[in-house]
Amino acid sequence: MAAQHPRLTMTGPLLRGSGELHIVGRHDIVTIADPQGAMQRLLELTDGSRDRAELVRMLTLEFTGLHERDVADALDELESTGLLEDRSPGGRRVLLSSAAGPEHV
Repeated sequence: MAAQHPRLTMTGPLLRGSGELHIVGRHDIVTIADPQGAMQRLLELTDGSRDRAELVRMLTLEFTGLHERDVADALDELESTGLLEDRSPGGRRVLLSSAAGPEHV
């Protein structure tokens, strides 16, 4: 099930340079191609307070070359790699990257 209120799982800074975005974690760095900065903006907005529809709306307004499907695909890809988790409105975190299924914290 797709994260309804996506939130970035890594707590380090987002560093951008040479058309790439570097997401710094505790023990690793994830690098993503980001020539226009749309991915950085998307991750800045994924704090769990916005639902997927709001993220799609905000990004497609801010980056006119993006389409709804582009943002939805990016969210799905980030979630499948474990970079996003669902932050439910009730305040419980649901970790979606667990191999044994969702884990509630």
